[in-house]
Amino acid sequence: MRFALLVLFAAACGGGNTPSGILDSQQPIPDGPTADGPGPVDGAADATPDTTPDTVPADGIADAKGTADGSGLNLPIRLVVVTYLKPQIGSTTNDPAGFTIQREQTGLGLFVSVDPTTTTPALVVGDVVSFDITQMGTVGSQRRAQGITNLTRISQGTDVSTLSTDVSAATDLVAAVGDFDSRLVNVTGTAFEAFAGSGQGFQRAGINTAGITGDANLQFRAPVTLVDALDMVNTCTFALTNVPVGRFNAQTQLPAYVAGDATITNCPAPVVATAVATSATQVVLTFSRHIKPSSVNADGSDFTFTNGLTASAAVVDGKTVTLTTTTQVTGTTYDVTIANAADLQGTPVSGGASFTAFVTLAKLRINEVNANIASGCDLIELRVTEGGSMAGFKITEREGKTGNSELTFTFPAGFTVAKNDFVIVHAAGNNNLCNLGTAANETTTKNGQLRATFGNNFDTAFDFYVTDNGLTATDNVFTLRDNTNAIIDAVFLSDNPAGNTTATGTEEAAALVGAASQWDPALAAYVNAVFHSNAVDDLNATGTTQAGGTIQRLSDQDTNNKADWTTGGTTAQTWGALNVGQNAL
Repeated sequence: MRFALLVLFAAACGGGNTPSGILDSQQPIPDGPTADGPGPVDGAADATPDTTPDTVPADGIADAKGTADGSGLNLPIRLVVVTYLKPQIGSTTNDPAGFTIQREQTGLGLFVSVDPTTTTPALVVGDVVSFDITQMGTVGSQRRAQGITNLTRISQGTDVSTLSTDVSAATDLVAAVGDFDSRLVNVTGTAFEAFAGSGQGFQRAGINTAGITGDANLQFRAPVTLVDALDMVNTCTFALTNVPVGRFNAQTQLPAYVAGDATITNCPAPVVATAVATSATQVVLTFSRHIKPSSVNADGSDFTFTNGLTASAAVVDGKTVTLTTTTQVTGTTYDVTIANAADLQGTPVSGGASFTAFVTLAKLRINEVNANIASGCDLIELRVTEGGSMAGFKITEREGKTGNSELTFTFPAGFTVAKNDFVIVHAAGNNNLCNLGTAANETTTKNGQLRATFGNNFDTAFDFYVTDNGLTATDNVFTLRDNTNAIIDAVFLSDNPAGNTTATGTEEAAALVGAASQWDPALAAYVNAVFHSNAVDDLNATGTTQAGGTIQRLSDQDTNNKADWTTGGTTAQTWGALNVGQNAL
């Protein structure tokens, strides 16, 4: 260990590009203060020439990590290597910009939460530096240097890979997370679960390595944008190179912040998720994974169809491929076979798809809501502004996660509507109190199952029943998507209690709506007070029966704003009819 320290020190004192492991005996460490005490007295004569470097000063990392949180400190850090520059992504508290330091391959590392672009000099990976810590702190059990002074760059160009350890076979990455924290590592692992949120702007997935399997506290973590760009999903294998170990309480987090940190392999083959004709001469194929543009010929020759249809062009955009076709025949179903197309890792597409020839799509708005009816017999009304097909259209609350009992319903193939029609979605359709007479969904006529027999139906609307537990009457987002999954309408609603914390699912659904510019103001995030100030009030104050008051649109206009809606929940219901202030289109 002492030899390794001497090597690093020798490189720092004049051999900035000296390879690690080679001691330059022509560059001895200058006499002076060391970790073991003062240097030799001036003028003292040695009996023999001194060709052995003096003791290397301690790096100070262990002492810093052992110092209690606080400011006004003066903790010396000496001759350490800058091993990684962490960008600012998400929370400035949990995920600030900073850099990691380390001196020995098996020694301790430390995260310094000071933006390296603001230091003098501005730091780069491979710098050998010394400085004094003025403040220590702890975030999520990770010890951090939060203030430094007297930064000095001693040398540059250290090969940080010599400080990195392959921990793929380590069995104590979680049990001894404090020892690994902020050390530079290489690791290979395979995701064993779907990616989920991991703080603002990040996602994570549990991974199995050669040394640890099935431990949810061993996590691969990356920015949401990188997860999407690299198309990281469950069962992918990740090879991470020269990344600093992170931690959040008991979790050991193996990060990738930029594309070069990770190599992705062995992902599941892409398949077609949806195939939709968006015009008489255009088909959009949406895949389960991103498609590599170079794997698809621009002339569409990788795609062949039944029933005489041909493609003349193909455009790749992320997970979608848009095909230009000859004119489709209304009512005809086409099968498509795919050759050559592959994901970003080169894995070929598995299987093909089928779609029905283009029909004109309907246009609709969410028009009336009651999420407070007894037994969960809640209602959402849609108003048709332009007639056409609703096949594949979807209505959801929040993120539409059925595991969270969030309403989600996709309208069936062949379902068409006319201008001024109404469609009413009934929650808790499997509850006989909410679906009197056990009505089936009305797909052809609005009065096919009359209210006289099916007591919860409305004879002037198409009635559809969803199997769930009713709508959430606190903070909520209702979203309407067309058959390409594009958001075409939405409404933010709230019970607006003082000090209420908005549910994560609501915030995430609202962000998607904002990104689609379907709510005003269109923001990247709607958190707590921001959400409530922009949501329609009193979702929990509506009537407890079908005949009770509702929240509904005020007019025929749609400005994607809370001002379009009534508040207070006491406005008389108008299910299956125009609201007060509306006129037939």
